[in-house]
Amino acid sequence: MVVSAHGGLLMLRHEVDNDEMLVLVNPETQEEQECRIVFTGESGSKGIRVGVEFLTPAPHFWGIDFDAPRAAGPAALNSSPPSL
Repeated sequence: MVVSAHGGLLMLRHEVDNDEMLVLVNPETQEEQECRIVFTGESGSKGIRVGVEFLTPAPHFWGIDFDAPRAAGPAALNSSPPSL
């Protein structure tokens, strides 16, 4: 849903607890990143919203250059990170 160099807000199908540790894998690069659950939202039909924080910053994990200037408009809004 939302990603940064420090983690992200994701939708998961399995319930997790705050402070639980996970390893995320980028399916395109096979890069692994350890993270900690810092937020859990309510469950819905698509899963549960989960905020994760990387144990170490990983600015390239999502395949996005966070320092690059962002273009305004629909094209910028339609880009999405790799699915997990």
